[in-house]
Amino acid sequence: MPRRGPLQDLTVIDCTRALAGPFGAGLLADLGARVIKVEPPMGDGYRNTPPFLPDHAAPYEERSAGTDFGAPFAAVNRNKRSVCLDLKDDAQKDIFLQLCDQADAVVENMRAGVMDRLGLSYEVIAARNSKIVYACVRGFGDPRTGESPYADWPSLDAAAQSFGGLVHANDGLVTPAIADMFPGTLMALGVVSALHHAQRTGEGQFLDVAMYDAMLAFQKSAVAQYGFTGKVNPPGLQRAMTLYPFDLFPAKDGRISLAVAQPRHWDLLCAAMERADMMTDERSATNAARLQNVDWVETQIRAWTRQLTRAEILAKLDGNIPVGPVQNMADIFVDPHVAARQMLETCSPGGDNPDITLAANPIKFSATPTSLYQVPPTLGEHNAEVLAEFGIEMPAEPDNLRS
Repeated sequence: MPRRGPLQDLTVIDCTRALAGPFGAGLLADLGARVIKVEPPMGDGYRNTPPFLPDHAAPYEERSAGTDFGAPFAAVNRNKRSVCLDLKDDAQKDIFLQLCDQADAVVENMRAGVMDRLGLSYEVIAARNSKIVYACVRGFGDPRTGESPYADWPSLDAAAQSFGGLVHANDGLVTPAIADMFPGTLMALGVVSALHHAQRTGEGQFLDVAMYDAMLAFQKSAVAQYGFTGKVNPPGLQRAMTLYPFDLFPAKDGRISLAVAQPRHWDLLCAAMERADMMTDERSATNAARLQNVDWVETQIRAWTRQLTRAEILAKLDGNIPVGPVQNMADIFVDPHVAARQMLETCSPGGDNPDITLAANPIKFSATPTSLYQVPPTLGEHNAEVLAEFGIEMPAEPDNLRS
């Protein structure tokens, strides 16, 4: 299947590893950009994260299709091609720079200063390609956009969630790794925005997203609440701070969320519960009253939901208020919405491996539809193909370049 999408005219050199950066670069790839994943000789370490396909247990040379990645890698590196380069080697460093000469953007998520020490800083690349957009995700940002006392510290999802207040707000870590995925998303948005500017002005630029900053922005409401009141919320999910019900309730076969944002939603819920009295009861007639009497209101709703299955609750509410059954992946894979929206796509990694199913791009375009056109790549799978495409000659001794 050919590469499709609104970003088909863009070329992105992807030096990201693990999750945060690859997620953002993966969004650009899903939107149609030509994304070249540049990996070191040992590859992106995320390749080694399980679960794996059946042939992964065999020695590399004995695998039916040379599959060298697990599911987490596949999830964020579909629609990319892999080139293996040792950026500590002068000849291969020159290949990298030649790729950047023809690219629109370079993205990476290494610690501050790593690319600089390799002689591959934004300034070096921009001196050769003035329109280049250089974007990165860092734990605490890059000194180019603002010094941080933690700039040299490493960071992973758990650290960024903790620094940024999300762990306090939920009294625990949020999964999946939101402090990786949200910064990656912001990086992709930043790239598109900077490219828009570059196309108008001819000027590229550097941009970064700090994981800490992204978590702070993710909590705009909590920031505003503290800014208004000066009071720190208690730890744990705030189930009754602004709206109620806005919570999870037990059903016969699991849990279901009910969210009442408008007075009419409350009346419709009461009607479905056959509790017209709660529309006028002074303990529940208004949102303010329900917040004051949350334990009593919760008890009444739980008494109703626990008698019914999730499907029965959905049928009684009939789409009249925001409601959602707590689903696992088995539920999601058979949900008619997922099929109707084509949110699951399959591809074949080849050999004796079974087809794999991956999440599709959630941004749906009417004129420039996107697709899964490239299976997750093996390490260095596209060296010869990409270098030929860019008109770059292989180095004289490509011992650690796999083609």
